[in-house]
Amino acid sequence: MTKNPANAWPARYEKTKTLRISTIGRKTGKTHSRRIQFAVDADEKYYVATKDTRRDWVKNAKKSPSVAVTIKNTTRMVRAVALTSKADEDHFRSPYRKKYFMAKVLGFFHRVSLL
Repeated sequence: MTKNPANAWPARYEKTKTLRISTIGRKTGKTHSRRIQFAVDADEKYYVATKDTRRDWVKNAKKSPSVAVTIKNTTRMVRAVALTSKADEDHFRSPYRKKYFMAKVLGFFHRVSLL
């Protein structure tokens, strides 16, 4: 089975440093966008992380998990899911550390909330 080219991410998208996540404001109903780092695992699931769950984009994604993700001018609607188990967090750390050297050096993952 081949992937639908109209829905495919751009070539080498996983090498891109950031993606743009667009959420719907939980109070205003307006679209809010932020650029954030991401990592991709072997199953082509992508992960974003924050140390601060009080950020608006996190609160918005929790309330309305249907979010738009844009990488290199290609946008897809996806469902944000919070990682809640230690096993999920451990799975996330490997591709993130491979991609972002400073995450290794600074121990970025202390009390990280993941979507």
